[in-house]
Amino acid sequence: MARLGTLFLFIAAFISVISAQCNHRTAAPYFKRSIYEFTLDLVKRINQETESHFVASALSPWALLAGMSLGASDTTLQEIKDVLQLHPHKCFNNIYFDLVKQVTAKPSNPTACMLERSSTMFFDDSIFVKPKFLDDVTKVGICDARIVSFVDTVETSSIINEHVRSVTNEAIDEIVTPNDLDGVVTVMVDALYFKGAWKTPFPYEDTETSAFYNDRGQQVGDASLMYVSGTFNVTSINQIKARVLELPYGDDSRYSMLIFLPNANVTLTSMIESMKSISISSIFILYNQHRPSTVDVQIPRFKISSDIDNLKELLIDMGIRSAFDQQANFLGISDYQMYLSNFIQKADIEVTEDGTVAAAATAAFFEARMLPDQFVANKPFLFMIVDRVLHVPIFTGAYSKPTVF
Repeated sequence: MARLGTLFLFIAAFISVISAQCNHRTAAPYFKRSIYEFTLDLVKRINQETESHFVASALSPWALLAGMSLGASDTTLQEIKDVLQLHPHKCFNNIYFDLVKQVTAKPSNPTACMLERSSTMFFDDSIFVKPKFLDDVTKVGICDARIVSFVDTVETSSIINEHVRSVTNEAIDEIVTPNDLDGVVTVMVDALYFKGAWKTPFPYEDTETSAFYNDRGQQVGDASLMYVSGTFNVTSINQIKARVLELPYGDDSRYSMLIFLPNANVTLTSMIESMKSISISSIFILYNQHRPSTVDVQIPRFKISSDIDNLKELLIDMGIRSAFDQQANFLGISDYQMYLSNFIQKADIEVTEDGTVAAAATAAFFEARMLPDQFVANKPFLFMIVDRVLHVPIFTGAYSKPTVF
């Protein structure tokens, strides 16, 4: 009896310690690593499917699947936890949800940065969704849940697309077609749009058509290379054999684009394969160790739109299998035997010369004391739009197919 009492006290103390350690400061490193590694796992697969030319956001499917985990059990739940690297303790995961909301909150200055996101679970009205699940999803606030009728696929696709148009200010016009909804009872839809104004803009008159090369140094076309000389963070990272340049957006610099340019004789694919050896935080640590320097920057002006309609297959390959199987256990969502039947994402990014007026004046205060460094992205490169506060990627993409845009 005394032993039982001691054991009880030990467990109670252990739970108390875990609760005391559960806060934003302690949870943030786990959250960052979870998002970053999930992003790289997904990006590696998308990169292979798209021949290194795409834009996507792994943060949003991470958030949607994390939301679905609130109603999952058994193997279905374990696979989601493993692939998303969710924490064993609910308290930490609740903080993860709060951090996701912080990352995807609308920018304070929408004229300098536009970030629009729509993450919604659509359930057919033929199944009864448990109120507790709807309450839990609403409480964590990382995605919406809506009940619609999938009988009329034309009407339902219209409802979904109108919702997406509204959230993205009509930047994304269509994400599903009636054929996508045939025979399904659940659809998870993610719509994303980002357009940012550079803190240091690229002068229009300095943009020129120039040769663009592949990983082997062979010219594969021409691109509209923008040019600016300014003071930027740039560093070489031996672990990935690449240089990384930071181009901040907007006045408050909450967001920035990181451009990963592989070294000579290093392919973009091999660079991506090695990126788990670093983190976004480690890049900013390197930036902080060295002062920004004057750099002559040339990057393509481009617009990429990606319809990633095979997210289901990519996630299955990553290890989330049960959720897409008829034996899936989502009894926390509904007593109806349901499984995740489709997963769609559409993402747009547009990179042009435009920047904020106030930032242009700031650039004029810097003068070079030596010949400027050069960062010329005239071969395949990876880019990430990141949150500079929490150090997580919001959008990730690759550019390898040049166009005169």
